[in-house]
Amino acid sequence: TEPERTISFRVPWEDDNGNMKYNRGWRVEFNSALGPYKGGLRFHPTVDEGILKFLGFEQIFKNALTGLPLGGGKGGSDINPRAMSENEIRRFCQSFMTELHRHIGPS
Repeated sequence: TEPERTISFRVPWEDDNGNMKYNRGWRVEFNSALGPYKGGLRFHPTVDEGILKFLGFEQIFKNALTGLPLGGGKGGSDINPRAMSENEIRRFCQSFMTELHRHIGPS
């Protein structure tokens, strides 16, 4: 099945040497009929849109088992946090959320 919405965006961030880096970011959203989307974020070098579609779809069933009226969603990026300093991770996460916010807004 296809998600209701797939968002793809670029995440610019600065490494500790002052160099600009760019990674891909995604958000997939499934089945808002019951309520808002719920799902986490995955940051891993193997993340792509297909993996997030699978995890977002799986989230529908996890949410259904809780009995809460929530749809499924998942977001992520192809970043490798194990190869980054704490400050790089912080800057990346801030940029990821800034870029995602442009598409989904505060509500």
